[in-house]
Amino acid sequence: MVSNLPWITLNQRLQQGISLINNINNKRFELLLPHILNSESADIFSDEELKKLQETLKLNEMELQLMLQSISYLFKHSNKVILKPTDLQMQLIQHLGIDETKAEIFVKHWSNEVKKDMGGLENRYNFSNIAWQVNVQTACDISNQQAIPNARIQLNLSKANEGTDEKVIMEMGEEDLHQLYNTLEVIQLKLDNMLKQKK
Repeated sequence: MVSNLPWITLNQRLQQGISLINNINNKRFELLLPHILNSESADIFSDEELKKLQETLKLNEMELQLMLQSISYLFKHSNKVILKPTDLQMQLIQHLGIDETKAEIFVKHWSNEVKKDMGGLENRYNFSNIAWQVNVQTACDISNQQAIPNARIQLNLSKANEGTDEKVIMEMGEEDLHQLYNTLEVIQLKLDNMLKQKK
């Protein structure tokens, strides 16, 4: 059933874009994807390249732009969530109505890009534990400063394959702590929503 997902809203414009994606040749779609996914510029193609694409894909200018924008939109939003490739592929097919072969091609390129962004597994640290303490900077009569509470958070990280540990220490004021708390709340909410959807 075509429907919204926690990480993307399926509006009419996106549905039209997906319909255009489904109608193009699979080989051409696979050749097109790397250009879109690797582009750091808003202008992915030159005017000349766009004209050639219109002719090759038999689309008018508006249809081509909508299709390119839809692919870019899908990638940007799927890149912001933590998903297994198999789960993403299933969601693209079942919820967004993307053709099975197109979904498989998309996920293959998406996986490659995610690996590049996040680095190899061997370079990742695992979270071991956390320690914290609250300090108060003493007031200073000379500079007329008031006592300021300050939190120190220590994250203990480890590399399982190397047996090495690393400590990351953060000094945070009240405003920084609020920002960290709010960010963690958003992450927790998204994780909860994803877990609910799997049930």
